[in-house]
Amino acid sequence: MKRVFVFDLDGTLIDSIGMISSCFNHIAQTYDLNPIEIEKFNYLLGDGPKVLVDKALDYLIERDNLDEKKVNSFREKLYQDYISYYNGYDDNETKLYPHIKDSLDDLKSKGAKLCICTNKTLPAAEKILDKLFGKNYFDYISALEDETKKKPNTFLLDRIIEKLDITKDEIVYFGDTDTDILTCKNANVTSVGVEWGFRDRKELLESGADYIIDDERKIVDFYGELPKSIR
Repeated sequence: MKRVFVFDLDGTLIDSIGMISSCFNHIAQTYDLNPIEIEKFNYLLGDGPKVLVDKALDYLIERDNLDEKKVNSFREKLYQDYISYYNGYDDNETKLYPHIKDSLDDLKSKGAKLCICTNKTLPAAEKILDKLFGKNYFDYISALEDETKKKPNTFLLDRIIEKLDITKDEIVYFGDTDTDILTCKNANVTSVGVEWGFRDRKELLESGADYIIDDERKIVDFYGELPKSIR
């Protein structure tokens, strides 16, 4: 019986691309770098802030024909500045996707446990979740505290299993990127790819998602016995 619902955060529950692009571009401009187009962040996000910054800087080196050695000289400092700014950012841009709150409220009324498994930093995750859902809405928030243990490493998901004393058979995991689906494969838990996030259906199919859904209201269908097929 599926009674533990685990969610990725960015691109799954929340549309945060505007906030994240604003944070990075603000810091980039302090280093005299030109801003990155917001749509590019769909493919910069998903693997944690360090990877985001590295991908973003590599993109700028290529796009703007920058001196790679010069950029590398301040790469780590820019990352630290980004994290500091990002964790303290007063986020009024990020919103829940449609029907998310109603669907999660419905699951809670059925007795489901709700958890977060995200490569977002813990301070940033807690801050936005408290703002959008209220304090202590989720049963457990497993978020990034160590770059070496980010998804698709199973550490964050394993921590949920340990803290809640549950079995893998009870879990259904929702995410919007191949990183999420690979995390599920590595942990041997049921994966549901969501089409409303930062990546497309093709990526979810190719990464081997067990299910794919295109409407937030379908989340509730996974409580109890698994649907026969949702693709």
